[in-house]
Amino acid sequence: MQLCEAFEPPQPLLDCQQAPLTYPVDALGELLGPAVERLAEVIGVPCAMAAQSVLASAALVSQGHANVQLDGRTYPLSLYLLTVASSGDRKSAVDHLALKAARDWERQQWTLYVEKLKANRAATSIMAKPKTLKKHAEADGCELSEPVPPRLIITEPTIEALIKSLCHGLPSMGLFNDEGGQFLGSSTMSKENLLKAITTLSTLWDGSPIDRARSMAGESLRAYDRRLSLHLMLQPYLANQLLKDPVIKGQGILGRCLISWPERLVGRRLYKAVDLTRDAKVQRYQTRITALLDKPLSLHKDGSLNPARLELTPSARTTWIDIHDTIECQSGEFGELAGVQSVAGKAAANVLRIAGVLAVIEDANVCWR
Repeated sequence: MQLCEAFEPPQPLLDCQQAPLTYPVDALGELLGPAVERLAEVIGVPCAMAAQSVLASAALVSQGHANVQLDGRTYPLSLYLLTVASSGDRKSAVDHLALKAARDWERQQWTLYVEKLKANRAATSIMAKPKTLKKHAEADGCELSEPVPPRLIITEPTIEALIKSLCHGLPSMGLFNDEGGQFLGSSTMSKENLLKAITTLSTLWDGSPIDRARSMAGESLRAYDRRLSLHLMLQPYLANQLLKDPVIKGQGILGRCLISWPERLVGRRLYKAVDLTRDAKVQRYQTRITALLDKPLSLHKDGSLNPARLELTPSARTTWIDIHDTIECQSGEFGELAGVQSVAGKAAANVLRIAGVLAVIEDANVCWR
């Protein structure tokens, strides 16, 4: 008997997944935690899925207001999240409600933007008329600079369009898509553009300046302190392709992401006659999201963000250093985290980012002390 006949063929590792750990909803605080529980309970999704969408929304509205500062190092509050769920797992339903306040705010801002744009163009037309009318227009205080497009959430941009939006539009945005295949299957993530897209997303997570030097006039860009959060919801076969791609793995983008692959609840999701838009816990969460969006961002003269500084208390500092050092010690060649070094290397930074987001969300005064 040959050796190959004595053993079963090797099985894919993903077929032997362990049961997911219980998501620590209580750690999300008194505002996000209850909202996550209600969304999960009524819609019929795992708490992990609801938490990903809620945390992404919270990061979106917090990242422009504050950074975490520790020993001279700056940690932006931007978060990158990937959620894996099959078709029919209600990922769109939960993401729609988690982002409702942000999308409602964006729609209102677009209405105001269109009105301001019309007024601006009317003023420009008047300024081009004879001198008497020009003086009249100046007396009325007409502005010639065009209003900023209030694009808050973008779903499947090209990298160039994303960069231009951050430079010429709002300096804080979210790349969110509950059908992540649209983004992964777009020209942005094609073989020719993949490396550029991944490295750009990585530098935006880091908070590095945007630097685009082009030969064509008007195409060069340089901008500081822009913020981007990302949340893509993927079906399992797309997630498998993403996790196995050598370019994506090699560039370290996955290490920056908080990845959740919760268990399926199909067959256990009995209908609940509850209107979540009127639920007190969900309303409290959405009210806070809207309040942070309504709060004007602190900006430098060049339009870059001027976030407040969040500093750790002595006990929080000690706890975080212990977390950092424990992860580092387990990331060595024979450590428990040796096989996931790229994720482990960014885990402590993600702890600070999440803590900063929760601080901004929970404390109504933290951003403007």
